[in-house]
Amino acid sequence: MQFGFKKNLGCLHALFALRQCVNYFISRGSLVFMAALDAKKAFDRVHHVKLLHRLCDIGVPLQVVRLIANWYSKIRLL
Repeated sequence: MQFGFKKNLGCLHALFALRQCVNYFISRGSLVFMAALDAKKAFDRVHHVKLLHRLCDIGVPLQVVRLIANWYSKIRLL
């Protein structure tokens, strides 16, 4: 979810949403794992297809490579 640089949304909203999500799963006995990616900073100067191929070449699990590709495919730069 994107909270930065949107009118009437900010860090407090993001933290609230994160806390609610974590509490939901913990209260039901689940483990919670998180990852964050600032894709604009990470990918703005990188050839994306080459990066994904390189990740495969060095043995990053395909599920992780697909996850990163999926994240990147949904980014809209303003």
